[in-house]
Order: sequence, then C-alpha cells, then structure tokens
Amino acid sequence: MIQKLPESVCYLCNLQTMILRRCSCLNELPSRMGKLINLRHLDIFGCDSLKEMSNHGIGQLKSLQRLTYFIVGQKSGLKIGELRELPEIRGALYISNMKNVVSVNDALQANMKDKSYLDELILDWDDRCTDGVIQSGSTIHDILNKLLPHPNLKQLSIRNYPGVRFPNWLGNPLVLNLVSLELRGCGNCSTLPPLGQLTHLKYLQISRMNGVECVGSEFHGNASFQSLETLSFEDMLNWEKWLCCEEFPHLRKLSMRCCPKLTGKLPEQLLSLEELQIYNCPQLLMTSLTVLAIRELKMVNFGKLQLQMVACDFIALQTSEIEILDVSQWKQLPVAPHQLSIRKCDYVESLLEEEILQSNIYDLKIYDCSFSRSLHIVGLPTTLRSLSISQCSKLEFLLPELFRCHLPALQRLRIFGGVIDDSLSLSFSLDIFPELTHFAINGLKGLRKLFISISEGDPTSLCVLGIHIQECPNLESIELPGIKLEYCWISSCSKLRSLAAMHSSIQELCLWDCPELLFQREGVPSNLSELVIGNCNQLMPQMEWGLQRLTSLTRLRMEGSCADFELFPKECLLPYSLTCLEIVELPNLKSLDNWGLQQLTSLLELGIINCPELQFSTGSVLQHLISLKELRIDGCPRLQSLTEVGLQQLTSLERLYIHNCHELQYLTEVGLQHLTSLETLYINNCPKLQHLTKQRLQDSRGLQHLISLKYLGVENCPMLQSLKKDGLQHLTSLKALDIRNCRKLKCLTKEKLPDSLSYLIVRECPLLEKRCQFEKGEEWCFIAHIPEIVIKHVLF
Repeated sequence: MIQKLPESVCYLCNLQTMILRRCSCLNELPSRMGKLINLRHLDIFGCDSLKEMSNHGIGQLKSLQRLTYFIVGQKSGLKIGELRELPEIRGALYISNMKNVVSVNDALQANMKDKSYLDELILDWDDRCTDGVIQSGSTIHDILNKLLPHPNLKQLSIRNYPGVRFPNWLGNPLVLNLVSLELRGCGNCSTLPPLGQLTHLKYLQISRMNGVECVGSEFHGNASFQSLETLSFEDMLNWEKWLCCEEFPHLRKLSMRCCPKLTGKLPEQLLSLEELQIYNCPQLLMTSLTVLAIRELKMVNFGKLQLQMVACDFIALQTSEIEILDVSQWKQLPVAPHQLSIRKCDYVESLLEEEILQSNIYDLKIYDCSFSRSLHIVGLPTTLRSLSISQCSKLEFLLPELFRCHLPALQRLRIFGGVIDDSLSLSFSLDIFPELTHFAINGLKGLRKLFISISEGDPTSLCVLGIHIQECPNLESIELPGIKLEYCWISSCSKLRSLAAMHSSIQELCLWDCPELLFQREGVPSNLSELVIGNCNQLMPQMEWGLQRLTSLTRLRMEGSCADFELFPKECLLPYSLTCLEIVELPNLKSLDNWGLQQLTSLLELGIINCPELQFSTGSVLQHLISLKELRIDGCPRLQSLTEVGLQQLTSLERLYIHNCHELQYLTEVGLQHLTSLETLYINNCPKLQHLTKQRLQDSRGLQHLISLKYLGVENCPMLQSLKKDGLQHLTSLKALDIRNCRKLKCLTKEKLPDSLSYLIVRECPLLEKRCQFEKGEEWCFIAHIPEIVIKHVLF
C-alpha cells in the first residue's frame, strides 16, 4: 500500500495526468507539486488517509482542468483561496474540511462564481470536531454566501453545514440553473430555502436535517417545482408536518425514509408519480393520496395510508413491496403487493386463513410473529415464488398445514430461526412444490426429523433442488429418498445421527460440525462430484463407502477432528477421477500413503493444511501426481525440505504456496530444474528459511531453470539473508517480485533483474531497502528499469 510519492515525481515537468484514485493509504502528496506546470488531471478521490494537501504550489498549476478532491487545511495547510488560480477547473470538485475556512475574504478569493466549466460541486464541512478552528455563526453564513457558483453548475451538494440559515443565493433562479441538489446533515437549519423556484431542478435529496420540524410554503417559494422528477427525504428525525398544498406536476419518484414523527399529509395530487417509497414513517396518517401512474410501490412501517387510482385499479403497477404490522393495514390497501412482509402482526392466523392473500404475491416474508392456535387452512397465493419465515414462535401451529399447501410456482422456501415448542417431524413431498429449487432451514429449535420425498415416477424427480440445513440442535435424522439434488449442505446439527439418501442423486454434499453423524449402509450417492466433511468425528472415509467406484467424484475435502487418522489416504480408497484433494486440520495425521496417492493421476490441486504431526519421511510421496498444477502446504511444522515430498517430479506444477512451515530451511536440495511449468511461487512465515535452494546448489541449480515463473513472493521469513545466488536475473518470464518483512535480507541480485519484471515491492526489509534506495543504493542500478517500484511504502 502506497503511503507517499517520492519528491522526484515533481521533476516530471511534462506530466499531464496523475491518477491516485482510491489509494487509501496515501497520506501525503509531494511538497513541490507546483513544479508540474503541465499537469491537467489530478485525481485523488478516495484517498481517505490524505488529511491535508501541501500548500506548496497547487495554485501554480495553471493548466489544471480536473481536480477531483480539494482538502482545506488548517493554519499552514492549503487555503480555499488557492482555487482562484485554477480558472480552467471543470467536471466534479469535492471540497472537504470546509470547517477550516475561517476567513470570509478567503472564501471570496476562491472565485467560484467565475468557474464556468464546473459541472458538479460538493461542499463538505465534516461532522467531526476540529481542533483550533472556530467559525462563528455569522461567519459561517457569510463564507457560504461568498461561494456562489457559476450559473453553469448543474449539481450541488451541501453537507454538514453548521450554519442556522442557508445562503441568499440558494433558491434564486436568477443565479442558479441547478438540475440536482443535495442538502445533507445541515442540522442547525430549521427552515428549508425556497427550492421550488429553481425552474431547472429535477433531483432533490434532503437528509439528516434534524432542526426542521415543519415544511411549509417557504419550501415552495413563488413557484411549484416545475421540473422536479425525484424528491427524497431521509433521516428527518424531528420533522412533524408537511403543510403542502402545492402540486408537483412532473414528480415521478417520492421517497420518504426514517421520518418517525411525521404525521402531516403528503401532496394529494401526484398525477405523474411512478414510484413511491415509504420506510419507517410510523405516524404518517393519510386519508387519500391520488397516484394515477404508479408503477413501483414500497411501504415498510408506514402507519396508515389510503391510495387511490381513479378508474385504473392499479393495472400499471409492476413492482410493489409492502410491510404490514396488523390486519387493518392490509384492508386499507387497494391491491395486493408483489412483495409482502408481515412483521410482529397480531392475529396473523386469520390473515393467512382468509382469501385476502389470494392475489399476485410473488414474495412473502413472515417474521417476528407468534402463532397462538392451529390453522384451519393456509391460503397462500398460487403465484408465490419465494416464502421466508423468520424468528417466529410456536411454529408447530403453522408448519404442518403449510406443508400440505400446493404451491405450483414456489422456488425458494426458507425457515430462519424460530421455535417449535413440542418436537416435530416434518414430512412433505415435492409434488406440492414442483418448482422448488432452494430449501433452507436455519436455527429452528424443536425440529426432530425431516423427510422429503417424491412420488414414484413423478416428473418432479427431474428438478434440481438445493438443500441447506444449519444449526438445528434437536434434529436427529434426515431422509431424502430418491430426489435429485444439486447440493446438500448440512452443518452444526449436534444431535444429527442419520442421513439417508437412498437412490438419490446428489452432486455436492457438504457436512460440517455434526459430531454424531453416520452414513447409512448404502454409503454415499453414486453420482457425487464433490464431498466435504468437516468436524464430523464419526465420519472417516472407509472402503465400505465405495468412494473408489465414484467415477464422477472430483473434489474431496477432509477437515478436522478425525482423531484416528494417522495414515491417509489408504490404498484404493479414492477414485482416479479426483482432481482436487484438501487435507485440513487432521491433528494426528502422521504420513501420507504413497500407494494411496499414486493412483490419483488426474489430481490437479492438492492442499495440506494444519497437520502438525505430518512428516514427509517416506520418500517422494507425491512423485506420481503427474498432472498436479497447484500444491499448497500450510501449517506443517515438521516439514524441513520439499525434497521429501518429491517436488522435483511435479513437472506440470504451476502454483506452489508454502505457509507457516516453521522448520523449513530451504525448498529443495536437489534443485528446481524440473519445475519448468511453475508460474507462481509464494513463501510466507517460514521463520527458519535461510535460502530458497541449498547452498551448494545455488550457483548451478538455483531458480534460473524456472523459465515460466511470473510471480515470486517471500514474506515473513526473518532468517532469509540473501537471494543473490538464486539467479533471479535469469527468470526471463518474471513479472512481479514481492519481498516483505525479511529483516535480515540484504542482497537481492548481483546483476540486472530481467526486463520482463514490471513490479517490485520491498517492504519491512530495512537492510535491503537501504541497498535499493533511489539512485543511491548499491542495487538501484539493477532495478531502476522496472516500471513500478515500491520501497518502504513509497512508489518510484
């Protein structure tokens, strides 16, 4: 991460463009920026660590046309008046730390009214306190008054303005032709400016203005928002009344969010309104709102609101999302929404039993509801595609009847949280949900058994279904006879003992944290392509499972808590079709079986992770993996050299990652000359690593034979002292060299590094950083040709 640029950048006198966008660690710009007299574009947007801009010469950049971000400094920092020297500035300009402007004259000198090419302007005071800078109330108002923009400005945003009233020019159509305006966090202002007079204004957003309690005629002024199309109010915590009798003739979108005290009426005639959003306005009471053109409706926690569409009957409505908290709210709505949420609703049973839900609802969410009696019937719409039931109690009253419903369009069914007071067995056939593709149960207490089936010969057997069962503490058995699954994920079910999938087709099976789980006698599904077993103490691959016959199995991951595993994999245990094998956190695994691995001739990826007792003392244990492309060894402290694993035989290997091998002293003692396909080599946190290759091989068989190597990274290897004899200069395909936190490393190369190298980073290597110092270090001549060099967080 780049923290600063070198001063030498300022000698690039012909430089026209400098793009530093989103360099989040950059905290300082060069002090001689003024020397870049031909600079036209300076983009520092998103440089969040940059708190100040040097006052040395920004005003001298007469050619500057685009400056995305301008930080007003304190005391000796950059003053806003420096903008007077930038008449050609255009596009968007964000001025932050406006709180540091204490002089009205300095604001006047910025000469904003003459910046005719500027399209967008953001003035931000920042809502945090400032040390040593004080703006009085009158001064704040006067400062903003002097920042009158040019009439060509199209977008203006005023943020965190601490004044009690807005400038005189805001709302004046004679000086402003704004198309978009945002007022955010201006909490001391109790009234809004006459924005209705801005004849070109199309987009208006007002938020976090906690001083406003009433919006009245002063907001409209002498006109009525002739061009306004989008109006948004958000987080207006003290707003109580909207005294609006004026119309908004062209308003298409109205959004009101988090206005908890608003009780007054909305504009009654919104004849052009296409989208209405009301969120968390619980006191809003409206007897009538005419919306003839409404197409999208979203209402959550909205109090009471009666909508009218004269003679249209909501035919144009395309998208609607509504949340109700009591049955009476449903009765106020002229039409059922497409998305309905029922939250903390009393008498939810009557709502589900009645015919009022027989409409075009596609998405139904029921959450935080408590059922008090059994349902006679569940009257869900046949159009329903997604059903979610979350954090509901006494679900024994709902679920049995729900799983008798015929929902021909249902695709997603999810039950999150909730409690069944008496233990319950759920059983249903896919006949009733023929289009179901995703079924999830998460955190349901009281569920004891789950049985999902199909009718024999039923066409639903052809559907692809995903099942996810998680954190069901009382679940003891799952039966899935004869169904077709794309995936089945079961995790954190501490009492689950039985998983039966007789004659089922499952492509991906993931089992996590089910310590009591055992497979039934028939073993695993025959078409399985991916099997993941993690922290399931009773599940250890055995010949009886028949894995060796699964010609479709391509990925196997074994992780954690298999205490009896000392040797893996046993001979003839795994199929030849396997392309990815991950062995993770097997605490007592002592060795890999050479005979069990030699038949895995299709294996492409092998990961051995956190196996503290594993030793590679049986010779070239991996030598038969002739197709292997990626090898990852992480957290194997007994590994001393990769010679033990048969590294020299892996001629197809492209990626090699070595992490946290605390006894590793060197990679190999027989050379790496056979790894001609290797493209990535990354070594991290190997505290005893002193050399990449054994000392006696460095001159003749170091790294120079890695003709395909593109990336070399070495990190957190404190004993590594030199790469000088490893032949980095011969790596003619190398593109990136990344060396970090190797504090004893002092030599990188004895010759010029290859011309192919485009990126070099050296960080937290104090001895090497000194030798690579710009134009002064002993090895600078060997690296100066590299286009991008980062030494000690500085880009060269």
